[in-house]
Amino acid sequence: MFGLITRRRHVRELAAAKAETGRQRLRAEAAEERAGIAVRNRQQVLGQNAALDADNRRLAGRVEELGKRVSALTESDPEYLADLEQQLAAEKRRADRLQARLDDAVGMPAGGPIADSGPWQPDWNQPKPRGVAP
Repeated sequence: MFGLITRRRHVRELAAAKAETGRQRLRAEAAEERAGIAVRNRQQVLGQNAALDADNRRLAGRVEELGKRVSALTESDPEYLADLEQQLAAEKRRADRLQARLDDAVGMPAGGPIADSGPWQPDWNQPKPRGVAP
C-alpha cells in the first residue's frame, strides 16, 4: 500500500537477488576464463604460424638453391639426367598408386569426376548447366 513489504518477503527477495548475483558472477568468471584461454590459444597459434613461415621461407630458399645445383648437374652429366628422369617417373607412379589408394579409402570414384558428393556433403546439389532456365 505505501511501498512497505513484510520482512519475510524482503528476506525472500533478497535471497533471490543474491542467488541471481552469484549466478551472474559465475557466468562472468567463466566468460573471463574462456576469453583468457582464447587469447592464449591465439598467441600460441600466431607463434606457430611465425615459426612455420620462417621455416617455409628458409626451405623455399634452399629449394631454389638446390634447383640451381640440379640444373647445373643435369646440364653437365647426361647420365645423371637420365637417372633423375627414371627416379621422377618412379615417384610419379608411386604418387599415382597412393592417390588411388586414398581415393579408394575415402570412397572417391576411380579415374573420373565425382558424380555425387552426397555421402560427405549432405546439402550438395548437382550444379545446373549454364544457359538453362530454372
